[in-house]
Amino acid sequence: MKGLKRVMALSLAAVMAVSGISGCGGKGDAPAGAQSSGGQAGAKEIDTVVVWSDNISQKPIRDEQVAAFNEGIGKELGIKVEHTVYGSDYMDTIKLAASNGDAPDLFRSDSKWLTDFVRAGYVVPLEELDCEASRNLIEMFDPYCLKQRHVINGKHYTLPYSITTYKFLINEDLWAKAGLTEADYPKTWAQVRECAAKITKAGNGDAFGFGLGLGSLWTLSTYLTMPAGKWTGHYGYDYEKQQFDYSAYAPMLEQVYGMVEDKSVLPGYETMDADSLRAQFSAGVIGMMPAASFDCALYNVQFPAECDWSVIDVPTVTGDNEFKDFVQPADLLCIGVNAKDHYENVMKVMEYFYSDECAAEFYEEAVLIPVRKEAIELAKKEPAGKGFAEFAEGIENTFLMEMSPDTVIKVKGLTYREVIANYLTVGGDIKELLGEVDSRYNEALKDISPDELALYLSTNDVIKK
Repeated sequence: MKGLKRVMALSLAAVMAVSGISGCGGKGDAPAGAQSSGGQAGAKEIDTVVVWSDNISQKPIRDEQVAAFNEGIGKELGIKVEHTVYGSDYMDTIKLAASNGDAPDLFRSDSKWLTDFVRAGYVVPLEELDCEASRNLIEMFDPYCLKQRHVINGKHYTLPYSITTYKFLINEDLWAKAGLTEADYPKTWAQVRECAAKITKAGNGDAFGFGLGLGSLWTLSTYLTMPAGKWTGHYGYDYEKQQFDYSAYAPMLEQVYGMVEDKSVLPGYETMDADSLRAQFSAGVIGMMPAASFDCALYNVQFPAECDWSVIDVPTVTGDNEFKDFVQPADLLCIGVNAKDHYENVMKVMEYFYSDECAAEFYEEAVLIPVRKEAIELAKKEPAGKGFAEFAEGIENTFLMEMSPDTVIKVKGLTYREVIANYLTVGGDIKELLGEVDSRYNEALKDISPDELALYLSTNDVIKK
């Protein structure tokens, strides 16, 4: 597998070497750093382009691609990529580096803080580094760019690279032990509760029907509220009404808390983080749980599943849905201000990282689903990981999640995720609780100017099937 990837990446490097990637200074210009004397080219100075990310799951393949670049086209052009992958300390590291003026040339962007970086002048848009490579990238990815996420103040500060899709996992071993068959796969959340009770009863204290982890609050949105967009038409913010509507999740959350009351949820869920939850599913003690496409690599590599498992569609409240599945775009790189000193070479590196050929390798190895169908079509084989094909199928019938103003308003009191977590721990009237959340969020929305609020109007008119 490694040999194949290396050959593929080197082949790409060779092709790009002939074409000069997409030259930023014109096809006749010498690469930055090249020297000549008496009409003959001298030794090239090596220009280092620094790239940071926290994409740990992408590291093995990306390391090979970087090595291929450095040994091929990079050597020809006098460019060396220095690629560093951080862990959980990435956010603090990049914020500190940016504030000190020490941010790398390229670094993985995050919608949680990118707008703040733009306001602080820590990043520059592709348009400011005007060259063939930047223009090519904008043309390739603009159809998938979202306002206030990729395009801020009318300029492209980052580009989407892949998408995250949402599904539901079934532990086939526990399913069969409970006397359930494929015909019993749940289509509604009420059916999930019924099946969870049967699995828990058959488990006799050793296995439970449903997996939930509140120690990592992001799991509530990733595994519950975002996938619910297929039947709510939004994921907390109604674009058409320009109002928050977390109350739409109440029927689903009532069924989830019903499983807590039935004692069908794996004990310890109140403090269980995401990795602990996944490890328990892999160990074979959870009958069902939601999942995202990035979980495939975890269940195949990081936490190899000890059970037979299947991937099915996310249940809805009624069993039907009139909306397309919501999918989350995953962004790759933004450009630090230090890149301006040698932007021609930086843009060559960014173009390489974003190339369809590189993205195709990640798809082949079931690491990610490229946002561009052209990259998927370049894949030389079907994705290798169990379950990945199910996560990747039907992406033509999906809807990219547009940005919500929940990150720019100042809400008094608990966040919607904190309220949901408290409810799933101690119960209560979820309709009343979420109604109060909607009131607080919509009250905070009044402080946003009409012009700023207009930035969050949906530009997509094909959300319905």
